[in-house]
Amino acid sequence: MLLLKRHEVTTGHQSIVSRFGQGTDHVFAAFFGGIRSGISYINKHTFIALAQWIAFHILVHVREVYVEIKHLTLSNTHSKKVLDMVRGKGEVKKHGASFYLRRISKEMNCDKK
Repeated sequence: MLLLKRHEVTTGHQSIVSRFGQGTDHVFAAFFGGIRSGISYINKHTFIALAQWIAFHILVHVREVYVEIKHLTLSNTHSKKVLDMVRGKGEVKKHGASFYLRRISKEMNCDKK
């Protein structure tokens, strides 16, 4: 592209690419003019409102994905059991806790009596 432009400048004749693009100059000028006028309307308040609107719609879609994954996970019994263990639900046996935690538990029970 740079070589074609250099050739145009040195010879004074337009290249084929420039001749094809000549018909679309007004389209690009209108496009970039519209962008410039759109940006001129944005101030602090409209920028914050626009950012909140975009964030809301992104978070709605992220939540939908999260809810779908959670539903698929809870429909599997093995995954549900793992989630219950992580949450601390279920039965904890005496041999399941460490020696330190069992000692603290015994001390707490003795203090209550």
